[in-house]
Amino acid sequence: MSKILICFSSHIYVKDEFKIISYYEGLIKELHRHHNDVLVCNTADFLTKPWAGKNSESSIIDVSRLRSYVENYSPDLIISFNNSKLSFLEELECPIIIWQADSFEFYNDKETIKSNPNRYLYFGLSDDDQPLLRNIGVNKDNLFVVPSGTTVCASSIEQDKSISFIGSNFISSGSLTKLLIKDNTKDVRDALKFLSENFYIDSDEYLNKHDLGHVSEYMDHGEISTISSCQNRINVLGVLLELGLELYGSRGWLTNAKYYPGLALAFNSKTVYSVQDNQDIYNSSKLCLNISHAQAVGAFPWRIMDIMASNGCLLSNYNKGVRDFASSYIDLPMYKSSGEAYSIAKKLLKDDVYRRELVEGSQICIEEKGRWKHRFEEIEMMTGIKIDNTNKSGECSVTILQSSEYVKESYRQAIKFAALVAKSAPRALYSPVYNSLVKMGFEIDYRTVKKIMEDNDV
Repeated sequence: MSKILICFSSHIYVKDEFKIISYYEGLIKELHRHHNDVLVCNTADFLTKPWAGKNSESSIIDVSRLRSYVENYSPDLIISFNNSKLSFLEELECPIIIWQADSFEFYNDKETIKSNPNRYLYFGLSDDDQPLLRNIGVNKDNLFVVPSGTTVCASSIEQDKSISFIGSNFISSGSLTKLLIKDNTKDVRDALKFLSENFYIDSDEYLNKHDLGHVSEYMDHGEISTISSCQNRINVLGVLLELGLELYGSRGWLTNAKYYPGLALAFNSKTVYSVQDNQDIYNSSKLCLNISHAQAVGAFPWRIMDIMASNGCLLSNYNKGVRDFASSYIDLPMYKSSGEAYSIAKKLLKDDVYRRELVEGSQICIEEKGRWKHRFEEIEMMTGIKIDNTNKSGECSVTILQSSEYVKESYRQAIKFAALVAKSAPRALYSPVYNSLVKMGFEIDYRTVKKIMEDNDV
C-alpha cells in the first residue's frame, strides 16, 4: 500500500460544499481500488486563488494544524494538478508530480517552480509545454508525456439525445472591448486573431516584434487565447442547434440569452459533475461533442476518453493527439470548421452502422490503453512508487480534507455575517465591494465567495 496525497482545484459548489469533478473522482476511486491510501485536497477549499494563482492558504485557515496533519500522514507521493497545492508541500521528503490539467500559463506558483524546477516531475498530456519547461531549467529526465484515463463505462440505455455537450461557456475578456476602442487598426486585429489561434507563441515577444507592445497593457496571453476559444465554441454549437443539441455545464450558458438565445434554450440546468452524471449523458447521446480550448494542440481534453468509453459517438475538432491515440483502432472523423462539424454530425446521425463502428473501435481503444491501470503502470516506472497494490494486505482509505475542520475560530462568525449581509445587497454591488475590500487589504476566502454566489444565484 502506498500513501498518496492528490491536490487539485475543483470549483463546482453545490449545497454548501465543493464537489469533486468526474475526472478526479475517477482517479481517486481507482487509486483506492488498487489498494492505495489516498488523502484528497481540493485546493478550492483552502487557497485564496486556487487556479492560475498562488499557493497561499486563506487567512481563515489554521495552517499550522493543517501542516501537522499532512506531515503526520507522511505521503509517499504527491500528485498536484496545475501545481495547485498546499503551500508547505515542497518541504516534505517525497516526490511531487505536477500533472498538467491546463498549459503552464495557468499553473499556480509559477515563480516557485522556476526557482527550483527540478524539485518536481512533470506529467504533460502532450509535449506542447516541454520547450517552455526546458527553458526554465527543467531537466529532460523530469519530463514525461502521460495521457489521462477514464472510469466511464458503456451502458445500454435509451439514446434520447441527438447531440450533447458538457462544458463551460468561454467568455472573452472585457479588456478586448477597451483595447479596440483605443486601437482598432487592422494590425492590432490581425495580431490578436493570429495569437489567439497559436497558443504556444509568446504573445509579448510577438507583439513587441511587430511594434504592438501596447496591446499587452490591455490583454495578457491567457486573455488573448480566449478570443478564438470563445468564438469557435459559439460557432460550432450554434450550427448544431437545429440537429438537436443539448448543453450541460455551468449556468454561464444562460448569459448567451441576449445574443444567442438558441444556446440559452438548449441549456439543461441539471447539475453535472460526477462520473455517473457524465456517463449517463454520454451513453444516452448519439453524438457527444468535443470543442477544445486553444491550448489543446497535441493534448486533448479529459472528456475525449470519457466519450470514447461510452456508447456515444465522439465528434471532435481536429486534434493531432486524438488522431495518434486512436489511429490504430479507428479513423475518427474530426472537423476543422463549424460547417464541417455540421456536415459530419448530420452524416453520423443518419448512418447508424457507421456510427456504431466508430463507437466499437473507440471502446476497444480505451480498454487497451485508456484506463487508469495503464497510467498506474507508467507512474510506477517514472517514480519508483508502487501504485498497483491489489495483491497487498492492510487497510486503506480515502480521506478528503475539509477546510471547515481547519478554520480559525475567530473567523466563523465573520463568515456567517458576510453571507447574511450579501443576501440583502444588490448583486450589482458584489464586484465593486469585493474589489474595494481586496484593495484595502481584506482577504476574502474563495469558499465564502462561492457560497455567496451560490446562495444568491449569481
